Amino acid sequence: MSGYGYSYVTDKAFVAFAHDLGQGAWKSVSIAKYEGEGKKLDASALEAPHPVLWKLRISLVINALKLALGSGKLDVLDAGWDSSERRLNFRLAERADDTDADVRAAANRLRRQLLKGKGTAQTGYELDAEVDFGLKQLELAKEAPIAADIKKLKVDDLLHDIEKATEALAVGLGRKGGVKRAGPPSVQQRDALAACTSAFNGVHDHIAWFIANTPNGPDRETLEELEAPFEALLARNPPTKPGSQLPPSTLIA
Repeated sequence: MSGYGYSYVTDKAFVAFAHDLGQGAWKSVSIAKYEGEGKKLDASALEAPHPVLWKLRISLVINALKLALGSGKLDVLDAGWDSSERRLNFRLAERADDTDADVRAAANRLRRQLLKGKGTAQTGYELDAEVDFGLKQLELAKEAPIAADIKKLKVDDLLHDIEKATEALAVGLGRKGGVKRAGPPSVQQRDALAACTSAFNGVHDHIAWFIANTPNGPDRETLEELEAPFEALLARNPPTKPGSQLPPSTLIA
């Protein structure tokens, strides 16, 4: 297989190529009939014409890349979890200065039992550890003495916020019952980008082979029209100069 330089194409450029699949010669290539459930191929795809298979392959890797790039939402989920922990810390710190000695005592007990370090050390944990910490907090909150202090200080709403934030972060990490957890976002994105590089190289190489072995005429012209967007994509994403920087495919943020 020839190497066409797709390792220099950025993730955004690959995703944008979905637009090209709906234009020109590609527009008339319908793949709906061959798409199965869960973005998989239907068994009938084995009998599909080559252009359909090419479009299917490219569409699948672009969709996978979109999904992987969407995993950046973990940053948002993490920020939400950290915020819920900080709010609990701030509320308990405020109660710890209350004029009522019983309130102060309850606040200090909860800070020791539910928080870490000076109150927010847990927000610096790895994401998995944050989920574990949140689940532990919620279990401790059910114990009679701690539950009584929570009720006394009226911080039930904050524990509810922590529960929602912990659940959302767990789901974002793939920690759902019976579902295998996905890898870290950076790994998912790198793998999806590598899959795009491979698929685009493969499809482009296949089209080029057909062009080279098809006589002049309408069929060859159609093949050249199908190849044109690939050539344009490469032209928009030329190889970097030697020593300037690594290819974009190695620079997933």
